[in-house]
Amino acid sequence: MANTLDPMDLKQIITSHNDGLSNRQIGELLDISRNTVNSYMKLFKACDHEFDELLKIENTQLKELFTSHTTIKNDRFEQLMLYFNKVNF
Repeated sequence: MANTLDPMDLKQIITSHNDGLSNRQIGELLDISRNTVNSYMKLFKACDHEFDELLKIENTQLKELFTSHTTIKNDRFEQLMLYFNKVNF
């Protein structure tokens, strides 16, 4: 995911979803990509917690549950990340 969202944004996505907003509407509301909302919704649905439970979780724990770190592990990806780090600095 390109966007890293803080726990309050994550809770806003869940709350907006519970209120019946579409992922596109949530994206517009939070000024983020609909694809970012889609990705987080998939993560929320795949976790062991119901949406209402996620809203009650402390922000630090929520941030740990939904980190922005990738799980991709391969040489080509590592080389690409090293390249990007050089370009950004």
